[in-house]
Amino acid sequence: MDLLNMVFTGLFTVEMVLKIIAFKPRHYFCDAWNTFDALIVVGSVVDIAVTEVNSSEDSSRISITFFRLFRVMRLVKLLSKGEGIRTLLWTFVKSFQALPYVALLIAMIFFIYAVIGMQTFGKVALQDGTQINRNNNFQTFPQAVLLLF
Repeated sequence: MDLLNMVFTGLFTVEMVLKIIAFKPRHYFCDAWNTFDALIVVGSVVDIAVTEVNSSEDSSRISITFFRLFRVMRLVKLLSKGEGIRTLLWTFVKSFQALPYVALLIAMIFFIYAVIGMQTFGKVALQDGTQINRNNNFQTFPQAVLLLF
């Protein structure tokens, strides 16, 4: 796994250097994706350097978990190249923006049904030998919500 990490980091580094030579540094960093690529490559190179230093010294003074994020960011770089994948990622992000509203709707439905259950079944006598016992009843609001869940 570490060998593949080094190989891909080397390939991305060569790609970045060739782009900087072709576009000149001033024009290369004008594009946001190129700046993102450079950040990923520099972070990955630092990750490899810190990992190699820590493995040779056998000391874990430097926490390298932050630099492991650059491996995940490389996936974002690769996924952003395809139009279909980009549309899928955009849809995924937009669906997360609606998630709080869906959670609020579900909470409101639970609240309504818990109140209806308390009004309808709240006065039913508890019997230990049946399914209506001290854990399964609508006598209090928290128990009603838990029973609905």
